[in-house]
Amino acid sequence: MPSPSDSRSDSRIVLLDSGLSRRVGHHAHFGQGLAQLCAKDGIPLVTLALKTIESELAADLANPRAVFTRDFYQPAAGGDLFDQAWNDYRVGERLYTADLDQSGIEPRASDLLWIPTARAREIAGFADWLLKHAVRPRVVLGFHRLMRPMEPGSVEGLVHRLAARRLIEAVGRDHILIYTNHYRVAQHMAAAMNFAVHLAPMPLFYDPPALGAKPPTVPNGKGPLVACVGAPRPDKSGLPLPDIVREALRRRADLRFVIQVNGAENNSALMTLERMPQVQLVKTWLDDGAFVALIQAADMLLMPYRRDRYAERTSGPFSFAAAYGRPAIVPSGTWMAERIARKQAAGIAYKRDAAVIDALTVAADRLPALHAQAARLVQRWRTWDGEALLRVVRQWATGDGTGKLRRVDPKPPPSAGPA
Repeated sequence: MPSPSDSRSDSRIVLLDSGLSRRVGHHAHFGQGLAQLCAKDGIPLVTLALKTIESELAADLANPRAVFTRDFYQPAAGGDLFDQAWNDYRVGERLYTADLDQSGIEPRASDLLWIPTARAREIAGFADWLLKHAVRPRVVLGFHRLMRPMEPGSVEGLVHRLAARRLIEAVGRDHILIYTNHYRVAQHMAAAMNFAVHLAPMPLFYDPPALGAKPPTVPNGKGPLVACVGAPRPDKSGLPLPDIVREALRRRADLRFVIQVNGAENNSALMTLERMPQVQLVKTWLDDGAFVALIQAADMLLMPYRRDRYAERTSGPFSFAAAYGRPAIVPSGTWMAERIARKQAAGIAYKRDAAVIDALTVAADRLPALHAQAARLVQRWRTWDGEALLRVVRQWATGDGTGKLRRVDPKPPPSAGPA
């Protein structure tokens, strides 16, 4: 049972996020949203961020401290295919501990220490730091996605097992809550870490658009407006957008496209779309207000993503589309397609890559029905948000359990048998 100091309603939350650097992306979105919620509810919050954090972002966080020297996505060490992951883990662990040693933060038994986007090296370094202090605070770890494949026998699986053991040594199993928003990720994590993982609400905040927030300029016309948002990186895009756009317009000339191309200006094929009157390229990151305004201005989202990537990761743009009543066109076999199949969000999932054009034109023909379906599901989606996540985490921290959250227990992979 928690001690009286553990269950105080004013227990401090310490958010640790080495991905907090710029005022864009899911790291900033969650840090800013949590700061607003804690301020509203009178919850003490301290935010540990990257040393190079932008001043504009720091101003939106609660008690920000620039602590971490290594960005969440930055390799900590090199190596070849055989030892790169191991070197990154060991060096990253030491760097994370050193950063926390110099942070000036003294953990308290009553603290709730929260790493909202975790990876093994940070967990291990965090545990090493806690072992230097004679307290056992409560610890929450969130997994946004798998950074690398976590197959049985892999180094990635091993380092997560080692990191979990180290953290258990530091605070004990009963003081650790691990969660994700994706069942397959939960399965991988539970098996690798030998620790139960809970399926928790999405760490997103669907606030009303800021007063005066406007979307980027959109192409003229009255045809369906299709939005492609987020950076079209090779690690997420399964099909070349230029080919999709040209073929879609050949079939339906009234379609209009708004495409976010952050960081892709050197993609000459993508840039050629700029000459088309039915296409508008957005070359800058959008703040939350403009992003939401664009989602609302669009008739649908097009997400021609890679199945192998999005079978085991969630999507912020898809979540915002669902929360604001917009259908999405997605590949089958992905987290997004599963949400559509479970009737939690509206949209069309295409089975073959070549069928994306068919899916897009069918959606354009069925927009009234898709919009009506999406509108019916909005409230259901919105109740499973960042505010619900904070509520669940605080409930657990005060010793009241995790309520009705689904729990995924460790299950070893089937043995391959003797060779």
